Amino acid sequence: MWRDIFVTTVQLIVASPSAWKEIAKEERSLNNFIGRFFHPFIGIIALAAFVGGLWFAHDGGLQGALKNTIVSIVAVYGGFYIVSYALNETAPRFGIYRNLSIYRMFTGYASVVVYVLYVIIPFLADFFILWLLALYTFYIVQTGAIYYLKVPTVKRFSFTLFASALIILTPALIRGVFTFLMK
Repeated sequence: MWRDIFVTTVQLIVASPSAWKEIAKEERSLNNFIGRFFHPFIGIIALAAFVGGLWFAHDGGLQGALKNTIVSIVAVYGGFYIVSYALNETAPRFGIYRNLSIYRMFTGYASVVVYVLYVIIPFLADFFILWLLALYTFYIVQTGAIYYLKVPTVKRFSFTLFASALIILTPALIRGVFTFLMK
């Protein structure tokens, strides 16, 4: 399972078209995706946030580490569900059909760069510039729109912009709100 998570993540980042083709070909179920990819990734994010908050943060301590972990988990989970529902509801505008299971898997796989950043940033909190790597999500979403969702060519650019903005900004907004509320 851990090997599959690593391989899928690396493939989506390095060889996105072939990874999306493989995901589409395998016709993975939502339960398989949630249980074998998304939830373990959430566990990795939680562990990284806790350890990073405990030992690598400026004001490191148990309370700060737990707050950081909670904020990270809520941001990723909330972003995942909000984005997948938003994509499902706006799908007809982009010439594609509604299927919440498909959009949940698309959102989860297209968010791998954001997930990897949530794993790395707790250890390198001073390098805020790393968040610029989240812009690579645009490429992953575009290739997913082509090979997985099969968005019509005339609507692909607008879909890519919309979905990428949601995938990047929704967890960031949730994180910002929760960080503000927890202070």
